[in-house]
Amino acid sequence: MQTSYYFPLLWLISLSLLTACSSSKNRTHFYSLSSVAEVAELKQESAYLSTLSLGVGPVHIPRLLRRPQLVLRKDATEVELVEMHQWGGSLREDISNTLSRNLSILANSNHIETYPWKHNNQPDFHIRVKIERLDGDLGKTVTLKAHWSLLKRNKLLKTEYSTINVRSKGNGYNAYVAAQSEAIYKLSQIMFTHLHH
Repeated sequence: MQTSYYFPLLWLISLSLLTACSSSKNRTHFYSLSSVAEVAELKQESAYLSTLSLGVGPVHIPRLLRRPQLVLRKDATEVELVEMHQWGGSLREDISNTLSRNLSILANSNHIETYPWKHNNQPDFHIRVKIERLDGDLGKTVTLKAHWSLLKRNKLLKTEYSTINVRSKGNGYNAYVAAQSEAIYKLSQIMFTHLHH
């Protein structure tokens, strides 16, 4: 009698474990960019920059990146939209906020705003950004291409085109998003250099 009791119990436990594993594999994962600026970067601060206000935006991204899914680039013409791995919010806003946080740390300034800002509270400088590409393949290289302009009170000071390549430090999606975050940080450094000089 005991044997006949244990077999159904074991079967139910096995079924529960299989269902749990299946649910975990089918769960959608969500991601966001992060600021990777280190506190050590504060060594680059200047009294001049810390007193100025800086605006970031508007930030434009291509239609391909306006989707919730992470985008992988297989080759020059083929991309893959990963349904089970998505952005937790708007990638455009995420890029804008990450640039702002990075620049705030690099410049040691709390006077960093993201677009839009109030008409009567325009920053001393602002940076317009047009992302052309922010993708790559798992375990390989992430590429960021961006046009950006530095303005002082709406007067154009310079326009730049930056291409940044970052090697992913792992084969998974977390490493892929971390590489994208690092690419955004490197772009922030380039922008800061132009502000600093």
